[in-house]
Amino acid sequence: MKMAILYICTGKYKIFWKKFYLSCEKYFISNIKKEYFIFTDSDSLKFSDNKNVHIISQKDLGWPYNTLMRYQIFINSQKEWSNCDFTFFFNANLIFNKKINSEDFLPSNKQELTACLHPGFFNKKRKEFTYEKNPRSTAFIPEYKGQYYFAGGINGGITKNFIKVITVIGNNINKDEKNNIIAVWHDESHWNKYINEHINEIKIISPSYLYPEKWNIPFEKKIIIRNKNKYGGHNLLRGVDDVKKSLKKKIINQTKQLIKSIFLKGKKII
Repeated sequence: MKMAILYICTGKYKIFWKKFYLSCEKYFISNIKKEYFIFTDSDSLKFSDNKNVHIISQKDLGWPYNTLMRYQIFINSQKEWSNCDFTFFFNANLIFNKKINSEDFLPSNKQELTACLHPGFFNKKRKEFTYEKNPRSTAFIPEYKGQYYFAGGINGGITKNFIKVITVIGNNINKDEKNNIIAVWHDESHWNKYINEHINEIKIISPSYLYPEKWNIPFEKKIIIRNKNKYGGHNLLRGVDDVKKSLKKKIINQTKQLIKSIFLKGKKII
């Protein structure tokens, strides 16, 4: 048996790759061969020479498109990994912390996919879930629907079923984009829509598998979400700070040009 692990590390997110790979090799389902498919714009990535690491060139789309368009990215590359029995996407900043076996994690019997309860909503009431509320969005979930709120940091399951999911969600995101709509939590909103509508086909796993660093919730820490603030924060990692700096520089230059132009006109008048 083989498992495809889809991992996006464009821009500054490659900082998380080394520990992700080493911890995944050490702790995650050792009885199945793992093949890593890395979507990156980096030309120097650790372990890229390893036989189970496959580099797929992917440009940095910027925020929020690196996350919003992940399903389209996967659809475009499915020939690379579709021969694997299982396929899972993991957020870049995850690190495996304890042994995880196939029985606890993989879908079985009539289950097709695995979805993880969000660590911030496992003990919240339905009215507190941050589903997409815009009825024009394909990710919209009415108030009378939806049983659970799932995190977008882990997506996957049986490969043929995962391909079906990403095709549906990818098309939905494209429809929203044509209508100038971006769901409130991007890909996670669309994941929640699909999973809640197919809940009987889902293996639900606890926040043990997405345990935020330094949080205190009543679950075993099997997979930890590393705190992005230790690595510069969300804006830096997403390139938002770079955009802000570029915009600030542009405004300063335009202001200087305007002042210079006014000054020169003033001299001509005199």
